[in-house]
Amino acid sequence: MPGNGYAYAVAQTQIGAAIETTRGVAVAPKFWLPVKAPKYAPDITVIPDETLQGSMVAVYNDVLGLRYDKHGWDSFPYLDSFPLLVRAELGSADTVITASPSTTLSTAVAVGATTMKTAAKPTVGTYVAVGSTPQVEAKKIVTVTGTVAPFTVTVSSPFVFAHAAASPVTGLTGHKFSLLNNAGKGNQPPSVTITDYDGEEWRQLTAAQLDELTIKGNATGFVDYTCTWFANPSTTPTAPTPSFSSVQALPGWSFQGTIGGGAPSPIIDWEFDFKRGVKPIPALTGTEAYLLYFANVLQATGKITVLAQTGEPELNAFLKGVQEPLDFSVFDVKEGFVMDIHSSKAMFKTASIERGKEEVEVPLDVQLLPTATDATAGGVSPCTVTVWNATATAY
Repeated sequence: MPGNGYAYAVAQTQIGAAIETTRGVAVAPKFWLPVKAPKYAPDITVIPDETLQGSMVAVYNDVLGLRYDKHGWDSFPYLDSFPLLVRAELGSADTVITASPSTTLSTAVAVGATTMKTAAKPTVGTYVAVGSTPQVEAKKIVTVTGTVAPFTVTVSSPFVFAHAAASPVTGLTGHKFSLLNNAGKGNQPPSVTITDYDGEEWRQLTAAQLDELTIKGNATGFVDYTCTWFANPSTTPTAPTPSFSSVQALPGWSFQGTIGGGAPSPIIDWEFDFKRGVKPIPALTGTEAYLLYFANVLQATGKITVLAQTGEPELNAFLKGVQEPLDFSVFDVKEGFVMDIHSSKAMFKTASIERGKEEVEVPLDVQLLPTATDATAGGVSPCTVTVWNATATAY
């Protein structure tokens, strides 16, 4: 009978990744990434021999030409490992923001409160994780008053959970990324080694360049992302030993957002699309691999759907061509890790009134416009993406 009598379960899939020190030189996985629906596809140019040799046929032979491997998957942004993907897309080095000193609540905090009292003074502008599992939430420190404990701390948004006195207030380290413009060498984002097990074979893909990264969410599920990579032809590595972390995915309801400094109309769903237009560049290298995978300029756009409200403010902002700051953040409820997507100048480029459901909705296309304010690595950048977690070292 054909085959070996086995079938291999997709559930056995394991994918690891690490940023390369030298482009194209394999490195062992630093992070093991929980994924959904991975799609690995080698792309080989087949060169046909279409000479004339006296017979009524078009092709006499096919010879294999250059090859690159394409990979991609869907998943949830686990915030201990997700900064790797953000850096691979935007390109800048990690700007590490020192964690605020960890402390405790001096008094209880009620649901809906916008202040808390702490035993030690947290750092303005940083995020802290307040509470204990399974009701931890991330809060940005806006102001701190007082010269001795307890300190009165204003946070960026009302508390979702109630927290008892003496609950932990844990400082988080920030990892901030923007578009790379000052590195020379084509301002290329770092390359990644992807290690992939499909349930039957291990494969290792070097020089992987991230092409597209889409992050999206709604109220009813997890925040999720999709990614697409171009890489060298895979090789077979020594089988590694995977180790997945216990960090949780981000529930969509933990979303908090402002547009123009204020709360927008109720958001139904949202999405950010980052695209680099990666192109395999052929050259005579003496191997079947392409010379390199070139990341082009960054395209940074978004989509937001809101419920129509009195005055339809988002539609009117579109009609007036308003350019304003945008901030979206989301956190997990186990560690309190948080991801913040910020653009100092965003603009709605399409808007409409949709009445295909029972409720009236306003879908909006968003353009993130570049500013020097959002650039941590020279030139201008359309946004920053900052992840606050427990990792003290740079990605």
